[in-house]
Amino acid sequence: MLHNRLSACFALCLAFQALPALDDAARSKARDELKVLGPEIARLSRAFNLIHEVVAPSVVAVHIRANVSVPVGRRGFRLLFAEQEVEVGEGSGFVFRSDDKRSLILTNAHVVLQTNEDQRFVRDARGNPLVHDRLRIELNDGREVDAEFVGGTLESDLAVLSVPLPRLPAVDWADSDRVHVGDWVVALGYPLGVGYSASQGIISATDRSTGVYRSMGGIESFIQTDAAINPGNSGGPLVDIQGRIIGVNSAIKSTTGASIGLGFAIPANLARRIAEDLVDHGAVRWPAIGVNMPPQDLTAEQLAKLGVPPPGGAPVAGVVPASPAAEAGLRSGDFILALNGVRVRNQMQFSARLRACRIGEPVALTLWRGGQEVKAQLVPVGREELERLAQGDGVELAGFGMRLNDDRKPGLLVSWADPEGPAAAAGIKPGDRVLGERTLGALHTEADARQLARRSELVLQLVRDGKGFWARVKR
Repeated sequence: MLHNRLSACFALCLAFQALPALDDAARSKARDELKVLGPEIARLSRAFNLIHEVVAPSVVAVHIRANVSVPVGRRGFRLLFAEQEVEVGEGSGFVFRSDDKRSLILTNAHVVLQTNEDQRFVRDARGNPLVHDRLRIELNDGREVDAEFVGGTLESDLAVLSVPLPRLPAVDWADSDRVHVGDWVVALGYPLGVGYSASQGIISATDRSTGVYRSMGGIESFIQTDAAINPGNSGGPLVDIQGRIIGVNSAIKSTTGASIGLGFAIPANLARRIAEDLVDHGAVRWPAIGVNMPPQDLTAEQLAKLGVPPPGGAPVAGVVPASPAAEAGLRSGDFILALNGVRVRNQMQFSARLRACRIGEPVALTLWRGGQEVKAQLVPVGREELERLAQGDGVELAGFGMRLNDDRKPGLLVSWADPEGPAAAAGIKPGDRVLGERTLGALHTEADARQLARRSELVLQLVRDGKGFWARVKR
């Protein structure tokens, strides 16, 4: 039924574009046809009305306020300044969870984190991004309330805020893996300071990369839309024709700074899992399966030579021993064609869909190996657990008070150092890498580490944070 209404709508649009000036008889005929099409188009318009009525109560404006010094007067030739709170930015967000005590809001991290004049994120002494001085939430009904920062991640450009208001209406989520190019969508938010606004369009593309987040180590697999997204829309919802969240509006490409029909939204499946992690665990728990991939995707010609069926897949360059991938039988040279039945074209798509999975929940992979499809089941683990599995038990140098692990990176990792032991006394810390020993040469494996255990004195070449140094350690 909806397809018939949309067809009628498109037919009317084409009629407006194609018809030349009409005589009275033709105009009368067109008027009669419009009377037939009008009710169908009105029903589609009513669907957009209902989307607004369902979702708008959950959409909020995020006002960013900061304390700045402003001139307040003059004493002789000297200006007098005073600290004053001013609004320095704004964005959008939406309520995704609410209970008897508080409501939780999802928005973009770039909306609430401080940036400098070069648009780089401002960080504290530990390297953590700084949140703006004050976050003020404006609800759809006009109420305003201060918000507390719960957590955020630059890798996915998402942040969660909390407001002390109970039982606010929360959104419904859609499965963003099931959206298609051409689906109707509505972008909601508070653009350019004009207040709550809705814009309608379609999904123009899926699994789109813009390069915006790659510089921060992020993964990109955006939903692209031609629905108008302008400054201030960041963090607002992109919803489907049933009023369910399919994405979080996050970026645009533009030559003017305003919408030209190239808007990008973070898929709902990824956004929902990250939001829940930030609330339930205080940080994002990234899932991992233990596969290494080459630095660049293969070209279509290379894939064709290898016999990989279109549209391609994610190549496996290596498998971490004892990892979920190793246990499931994955091998170097495999291509991952699909995850949980959803086709992937390249590494970026696979990584984005894997990040939307939950640690401890089984996933199904479809592989291409030796000219045929192979199925595999595995359970993702956390990154920290994968590192532990990769390192194994390591080799403890008891007389020196440290443990070395082969983590398949250059040298050997110092995974433990007794704070009271000889290694710590020589300035060695967990996380350092031992590249070699003066008399033994370069060190690569745990067998090399066991040779060190038989020595009474070691002169070690190490590296820490990219800087090399030497340490002498005696039993």
